[in-house]
Amino acid sequence: MRLHGKSRITLALWAAGALMIVETSSVEAQVSEADSLELLAKAKDVQTRFERYREERIPPELGRAGRGCDDLVGRFCLRFGGDESGEWQVPEEPVEFGMARVRVLRDLAKIAGEIPGDEWVLGQRVYYMSEVGDWDRAERLAQQCGGAESWWCTALVAMMRHHRGEWVEAAEVFEQAIAMMPPEVAADWQAPTYLLDGDGADTFEEAADKKAMADRMWLLADPLYLVEGNDRKTEQYVRQVLIRIRDGAANAYGVEWGDDIAQLTLRYGAEKAWERRRSLPTANLQDTRSIVGRHHPKGQEFMPPGPVLLSPSDVPADAWELEQAKPHTGYAPPYAPDLNPLDTQVARFRRGDSLLVVGAFAPQVPKERRATRRTRNTGIVDMRARRNVSREDRQRRSNPFGSAEVAEPFAPEEPEVEGPVVSGLFLIDEVTAERHEVHGEGPEGAFQLLVPNGRYIVGVEAFSPDQKKAWRDRHGLWQDELPFGLASVSDLLILKGGGENPESLAEAIPSAMAAIQIPAGERFKVVWELYGLAIGENAQVRIGIDQGGLSLLQRAGRFFRVLEPDNPVVMSWEEAGPDVLGTVFRSVELNLPDVEPGEYTLTVEIQLAGREAMTVGRKITIVP
Repeated sequence: MRLHGKSRITLALWAAGALMIVETSSVEAQVSEADSLELLAKAKDVQTRFERYREERIPPELGRAGRGCDDLVGRFCLRFGGDESGEWQVPEEPVEFGMARVRVLRDLAKIAGEIPGDEWVLGQRVYYMSEVGDWDRAERLAQQCGGAESWWCTALVAMMRHHRGEWVEAAEVFEQAIAMMPPEVAADWQAPTYLLDGDGADTFEEAADKKAMADRMWLLADPLYLVEGNDRKTEQYVRQVLIRIRDGAANAYGVEWGDDIAQLTLRYGAEKAWERRRSLPTANLQDTRSIVGRHHPKGQEFMPPGPVLLSPSDVPADAWELEQAKPHTGYAPPYAPDLNPLDTQVARFRRGDSLLVVGAFAPQVPKERRATRRTRNTGIVDMRARRNVSREDRQRRSNPFGSAEVAEPFAPEEPEVEGPVVSGLFLIDEVTAERHEVHGEGPEGAFQLLVPNGRYIVGVEAFSPDQKKAWRDRHGLWQDELPFGLASVSDLLILKGGGENPESLAEAIPSAMAAIQIPAGERFKVVWELYGLAIGENAQVRIGIDQGGLSLLQRAGRFFRVLEPDNPVVMSWEEAGPDVLGTVFRSVELNLPDVEPGEYTLTVEIQLAGREAMTVGRKITIVP
């Protein structure tokens, strides 16, 4: 994402983390108040000259015409994408910039020796040290504190812990800082201002328990459950630190601090690099140069959309995809900036009063190969639709820069990975946040996890630490207890074809497909379980397909009518009831030679005499 500013403009720098209680001692005033103000003014002059020096030496480039703004925030024009090669890297800092930073740190240190308790000077020193990754020295400086407010010093230490990737410790120290803050400052830091879409903001405001809702929000925003800690949450606290550091400081854009800069800092963090763009000269010889702040090219949206925040367990598979093209907030996890979708097939089975979840997974195929199958399921609500539409409407009404281009999401990497890969299946209770998990190795496979009946957030993840790549799928899942005397059917589980049909779920799981893509004419298997059947109770079974992604109710309605020629019954039979009470496992092998490539819903209907029919479906894709 790039930020353009006519004149010049600002954003802020991503920092992070914390662990450790900072102790401070009172420092007697060594200079008068007038002298302190004079020294602070001198420090600000030193900092301003450094920023102007850097800005003036950014090589100008001729700006490309015909590009509008994707979003407007106050004085700022945001443009997403725009890097034709897709390989933009943070440029290496010129040597003279490093030399100038050494000088400004030396000058600020000298001033700090005379006014050791000044928060602003301390913040600038920590900031410029963190710019070059000198986090240990910056932390030691924050620990010394010099008489500044202890909560501010604690927050600076936390920021350094985040930078070092110590996210658990960072969260603990940030919580210590928040506990020491004035109540109004703590409230600002913890409020999700600018972070949620319209529905999400409404859900948060209407929540009776704001703390519980905030805990849910950050649980859902965590980029990877496989990585200890929640770096997206501590990153947001770092952005609050940056706002306080940069408010009143000179910036590369050359404009005064304002609410628009604060908003952009909260939403996207700090710029990763700067560019100077020069437009064609105008008739009045106006200076057409502008400063462009560039953010991480693979930053994406991790904050949950409104429907996800409201009821995460009700979010169906494929409905919550990470926003990569035009994220409302941006973040790229440093341990896996290449974070892309994971193909999964998740199915529920009953085990007494418990829920057995089976999850098969594999990294999603590259963009160009999945284009034929990633059509939107019409039975699924696009969780980002309202946010994107409202943003586009606002753009059309108020954009003076012309129409915005459509930004493409960054293309995922090839799924073939080298080196060790860790993976896991996570089930997190929607109410209590209790976490159940099982881990494994390898970029693909299948997991099973037994948990109490309830409502869950389900996550399936794979992570390659060496290559800094990760894949994930996240949605909702729930199961209630089956009342005595009622019958029930599990989810369908689609297996690869060939070989003997499995005789139990344990035999079926290793063959479960992650991406349910079935080449036309090839055989595949379908398995399910039945519960609550009486001894000797016969069942009429029918299997059919519907084109597209109709809702379950719609699919059932069409299934029970006389099927049209393009919605055939694949097979139908009557089977004898069980000899003993308990779970009944069923498996069949199918072939759909006459079905055209496209998305379909495979539906199994089970009719028991005198009972309401049970219908269960699974989306499949027929490929050429």
